[in-house]
Amino acid sequence: MKIVVALDSFKGSISASDACNAVISGIHKCDSNIECIACPISDGGEGFIDSLAAVLQHQGYEIKNIEVLSAYQQQVNAKILVKDESCIIEMAQSCGLELQDISKRRCLHATSYGLGQVVSYALSLGCTDIKIGLGGSATNDGGIGFAQALGAIFYDQNDNKLDHILTAQDLALIAKIDASACLNRFKNVKVVGTCDVANPLIGDNGATYVFGPQKGMKDGDLQLLENAMQNYARVLVKDLKSDFINVSGAGAAGGMGAALMYFCNAQLERGIEVVLDTLDFDQKLQDTNLVIVGEGCMDGQSAKGKAPVGVAAHAKKYNLPVIGLCGCIKDDADILYKHNIDAIFSICNKPMNLQESMQNAYTLLEKISENLSRFFLRFNS
Repeated sequence: MKIVVALDSFKGSISASDACNAVISGIHKCDSNIECIACPISDGGEGFIDSLAAVLQHQGYEIKNIEVLSAYQQQVNAKILVKDESCIIEMAQSCGLELQDISKRRCLHATSYGLGQVVSYALSLGCTDIKIGLGGSATNDGGIGFAQALGAIFYDQNDNKLDHILTAQDLALIAKIDASACLNRFKNVKVVGTCDVANPLIGDNGATYVFGPQKGMKDGDLQLLENAMQNYARVLVKDLKSDFINVSGAGAAGGMGAALMYFCNAQLERGIEVVLDTLDFDQKLQDTNLVIVGEGCMDGQSAKGKAPVGVAAHAKKYNLPVIGLCGCIKDDADILYKHNIDAIFSICNKPMNLQESMQNAYTLLEKISENLSRFFLRFNS
């Protein structure tokens, strides 16, 4: 019996690696002879580096650290993976939502400048093949801080250069952009942004309205910031002579998807596909009997590029059963049954509040995995 355990992190609760270990511990309580393959994954957001590090270090990648500014301009340490000219970066390491206390989040004052510092460091190492995992960001600044750190210059309507570190509230001030110095740095560099969402930069389904509230955007600020983002979008099209505003993923990570395309000539790809390809995931599925996936919450949004559905699509190529584990199952999660997940189980084994479930995620994952293993073995021994 062989089971592939491929869970994403349960945000704010347990890492992808620990979640996989908990599931395997539960399986082995049922039968220690079951072969389990731990494959912690990420859809390109928070945990992107950790999901790839173990495998890539065996391939010669090194972890390097750099101190940069967080979204709220505090010093943080960001990890990257480097091998020769290749580099893998996770935006959440520098500008992550989890780096700021929930009570102090207000993304009008958040900047992506730190991510620009990380990419600048990668360029200084001679990296010419850069993958950037988007997602889990605290920012909604359209990537202006990022571009500024890499040499782009922004001007107001009076042709004054905006010299301070730019945040989302500065989007309304931008009247002209000089991206020449920034673009020159990427002439011979391939940049890929990985994301799990298909949102455009602006509009009802854009970065601000969809993701702003979870980043501390107050209701009264939403229209204000959307208007500012629309101003920025107009200037991008006017001065950079391209229109990526409605490209799928342009609104990822508060508009970083658009920034990567405009300022780095980047391509956007589904994060889970980049991760699975890098991990040679299909090879791990050979001779497998069951695949277990999971994330903190499963709902209709999970069908739109999230890690569990990406894994399930690969598993179904080999006609493998897929079980999903999560903390919360939303009412619209039944759409996932149409996306190759055969059954979904909440790890909560009694009435409990969110804090209790998050604090006990390891034990809860362990217990439900033991029970599921006993049931699965009953019909597959």
